[in-house]
Amino acid sequence: MQVILAIYLKSLFISAVLVGIISGLYMLGTISRNYDKPKIIRQNKLFDVLLIDILTIPVLSFAVLSVIVVLKSR
Repeated sequence: MQVILAIYLKSLFISAVLVGIISGLYMLGTISRNYDKPKIIRQNKLFDVLLIDILTIPVLSFAVLSVIVVLKSR
């Protein structure tokens, strides 16, 4: 049981880092392209990306978990 939890936490960390890097690059590009737009529009886009991250990290975590389990079973 503890082994599965340790693998899940590792996959959760991997997916959080991966999603954080991709979101950071996306937001950096968005901010640089839309710098002339009002602050509220840029802030709304940031909140949208954060909500997408919150929903994506657990799903991606289970996908990474399955890959790690398959690799450990070999």
